[in-house]
Amino acid sequence: MTTTPSHGAEQSVSRHVEDCIRACMACAHICNICGNDMLGMAHQAAHDLTARCIRLCRDCGDICLLAAQWMGRSSVFSIRICALCAELCELCAGVCEQHAPHHALCGDCAKECRRCAEICHKMVVESVPAASGQTS
Repeated sequence: MTTTPSHGAEQSVSRHVEDCIRACMACAHICNICGNDMLGMAHQAAHDLTARCIRLCRDCGDICLLAAQWMGRSSVFSIRICALCAELCELCAGVCEQHAPHHALCGDCAKECRRCAEICHKMVVESVPAASGQTS
């Protein structure tokens, strides 16, 4: 027998998806600003770190936009994209934190990436079906 979720459960899921989409969009926005701003920087002391930071900001921004798009159209693969998004956001946040002493925007970018990673991770965890309690 299949059961349909109550209207309240549907609203809760929809609300969480909306929150996740908003977090992804905000993260993509700051990642693009941060990465673009670094393109004009002098890279003397932290050249390798700057290059890695730019690449991760661009990758993170792209995966955040893709995750938002797929969640917005209720793709069956959106949870997989959210898991990848959380992973990339964590990586980007770590590198931006390292690079923050060289680039002021990296601190804000790292915070937004961590927030997005947390929300995406929660989305993934909450999508895993609960055990039915039945044994076979």
